[in-house]
Amino acid sequence: MTSPIVDLAGRLRPVVFRLYYLVRRETAQLLTLTQGSVLAELVGRGPSRMSRLARIEGVRMPSMTDVVGRLERLGMVTRRPDPDDRRAVLVAATPEGERFYAELIAGREAELRERLLRLDEDERCAIDAALPALTKLIADFHRDDPVHHLPNQENPKEELIRDER
Repeated sequence: MTSPIVDLAGRLRPVVFRLYYLVRRETAQLLTLTQGSVLAELVGRGPSRMSRLARIEGVRMPSMTDVVGRLERLGMVTRRPDPDDRRAVLVAATPEGERFYAELIAGREAELRERLLRLDEDERCAIDAALPALTKLIADFHRDDPVHHLPNQENPKEELIRDER
């Protein structure tokens, strides 16, 4: 016999993954998941050292150098020496990168709005009621990760932006 938690986890994971996959598929895909995550981090939190970006993404510096190089060639980020340590490099989103990211999010939200309109009011209310618990679930993943901090309870969307790829 399966416990209710095992059952819930088994039903939740594929639903969350499939919903994300479908929304992502319906919008322009110029970036890989890692490139999108790095751009989201830079747009949401501002300039960052290459070493921090590599740590956040769980990749080595040469891989992050490749990711940032591709974003730079696309005009979405710039690199400059860190004024606090000239040996380090700061990466920042460009206005074009910020614009691209905003358009990507707007497109994904428009796609979701269109699909939400097809649901009845009770179904939309059920999704709305689940959002605080889902936000808390995401925060729990970040709790033991020193790179991330817990979502800001006053504005959880702001804190979850880096998870939008």
